[in-house]
Amino acid sequence: MDQKPVSMLEPQDWMKADETQSVMKALGQGYALFVGGCVRNALLGQSVDDIDIASALTPDEVTKKLEAAGIKVIPTGIDHGTVTAVTGGKPFEITTLRKDVETDGRRAVVEFSTDWAEDARRRDFTMNTLLMDLEGNIYDPLGCGLKDLHARRVVFVGDPRKRIAEDYLRILRYFRFHALYADGAPDAQALAACRTAADKIAALSKERITQEFFKILSVDDPLTVLILMFENDILKEFKTPEYDERLLKSLCYFQKNYGLVSIAARLLILAGFAEKNLKAFDDFLLIPKVFKKDIENLNQVLALPDLKDDHAVKVAIYKHGRTATAQGLMIELALDRVMNGYAPQAVKIIQNWDIPDFLLTGEDLIKEGFKPGPQLGEELQRREDAWIKGGFKN
Repeated sequence: MDQKPVSMLEPQDWMKADETQSVMKALGQGYALFVGGCVRNALLGQSVDDIDIASALTPDEVTKKLEAAGIKVIPTGIDHGTVTAVTGGKPFEITTLRKDVETDGRRAVVEFSTDWAEDARRRDFTMNTLLMDLEGNIYDPLGCGLKDLHARRVVFVGDPRKRIAEDYLRILRYFRFHALYADGAPDAQALAACRTAADKIAALSKERITQEFFKILSVDDPLTVLILMFENDILKEFKTPEYDERLLKSLCYFQKNYGLVSIAARLLILAGFAEKNLKAFDDFLLIPKVFKKDIENLNQVLALPDLKDDHAVKVAIYKHGRTATAQGLMIELALDRVMNGYAPQAVKIIQNWDIPDFLLTGEDLIKEGFKPGPQLGEELQRREDAWIKGGFKN
């Protein structure tokens, strides 16, 4: 890096870890720098989960250096210059400096480079262009990334229209980053560019839209960013007539308060509890089967009598599972159908109650004289219902 550092960060534990040290030292001083989210989060005092590294070496050179140091290399995105180093069970994504030669809004053809500033100019937001070395020296190749980060401004690199035209997923990324990092009103130019290109989101694959939208839905306060999106015609199809903004806000509050965040429950609220709306979401999203099952179980819990006492909570757990019962409780709280004072007791039961087994079987009834058939099944169900009503006592 031929630029002088603009700031300094005391090396953190993830930087001093043996795995990180071995990868960076294998690549060589001056040939690799931390980039993107790990630098951004470190500067903001937030946790660092994923470590991305930018390198002036070609993917072949990166691979040779790492393998020579005994580090496993996986060619995870070799066409775009990305390999993943794995050491000590920890992954490090390493991408060669590059520039876009051709883009169509969904994918890009790239050309490798050794110019750090050129690589920064093709990134999405200024806060993601910051670089850092192993000693904690911060580099700002565009001269504005650190200032925007400290001001909590989410700003596109250069002309936002061009950045969006390179990859339309950046529209959704903009709103997610605004929800997570911004302090104040959104950048006017960015908002205008997103609004103009909103219809291009439909050209993206469902997988990419789903991944980004679920990240938006999982932030602490998705309502604020959803309002901003809908006001600017971003995925406006998701604003259904049945959707209750206040209910979503209340649900998110209780989920955060009890540490029980569920995207499936938030998606159900967004759909206004309407099956037709969930099906309409399929035009844009690939809702995982596990989410659909969670929503199905959650609807069944909500169809039960309100979760106002221990027995009602246990019945819901027994019939539909802990996850659905927990989210049912969160929605009941949001709907003001459960007293706040009872909720901690209900959560304790959901987390700790040993779910009993109904010990009576069809064979037991046959020994009593019942014949195999519908009547036997009905009698078994009747006795199980009585057992549940009696407090699960065998």
